[in-house]
Amino acid sequence: MADFLTFANLVDECERVTKNYGGAKGNLIKHMINMVYIDEILAVDNMFPLHWLVDFDDTLASKAPSEITDITAADPGVITTDEAHGLVAGDIISIYNIVGTTELNNRMFRVNTAPTTTSLTLIDIDGLDAIDTTSLTAYSSGGDIVHRGIPLSTTGKNVQRILRCEWHGQQGMDPITYDGLEEDTTYWGESTSIPTYYYHRKKYTTAGAESNHLLWFYAADDAYDLRYWFEMRPSKLTEDAHVPLLPPQFHYAIVAGVATRLMEQSVQVENQVIWPGIYSAHLEAIRASNRKWYAENEHQFIPE
Repeated sequence: MADFLTFANLVDECERVTKNYGGAKGNLIKHMINMVYIDEILAVDNMFPLHWLVDFDDTLASKAPSEITDITAADPGVITTDEAHGLVAGDIISIYNIVGTTELNNRMFRVNTAPTTTSLTLIDIDGLDAIDTTSLTAYSSGGDIVHRGIPLSTTGKNVQRILRCEWHGQQGMDPITYDGLEEDTTYWGESTSIPTYYYHRKKYTTAGAESNHLLWFYAADDAYDLRYWFEMRPSKLTEDAHVPLLPPQFHYAIVAGVATRLMEQSVQVENQVIWPGIYSAHLEAIRASNRKWYAENEHQFIPE
């Protein structure tokens, strides 16, 4: 028998303690399971990220700057570079020093498409509107593209918060706030170097889409391999076979939490007097286990 509980197992256990087997409170129980799991248990330690939710990604890299040789008047406008730009859809760039189509200067965009190795089209940073250049001033000459950041995953290894960023074989980056970025406007300019600061940008659209970006400052002056550590954001349990991202010995904490919260909703729960104490003990055990891990491993990720 497996030592973990699936979503279906959790529903069964919660229905048992409420004696509501497949009854009208089924949807409430499922909602409570996810609320207790994500909003309470996985947020139990306000000092350290839960160590089993910490992961890394070493598949991404910066790209060197490129020089622009042409911009078409089209929807979307096509930008041509003198050499292979190396950029891919989703990369975040800034443009400077264009003569003619100056409306694109000193702005930040995402790469929409890279139809060839020396051409690309742009979209706004939230990925909503492709950049239409038909009404802009005609391109004359010049222009530099610098690599400013990358999209992070919102599926699979879902990035909740960045804990540490390193350029492989080079140096790390420190987090910076938007206030810090505005105190020195050169961060937004055309200066390039090995980036020394990063900003984690998360936004949401009215359609429910998420923009999850890692921006770096200054812009990259060359190609560098990136490794970053992050705290994953667990997804809701929706399918019967889903298993909580939680050590198996703590899975029954979800049941205790659901029983406790259902009591607050005036739902009849078996052995009502015991559940708040059991839930509190589970939460303390999870917190203590997490802090013991950090103490034993002699390192810690403390987000800014």
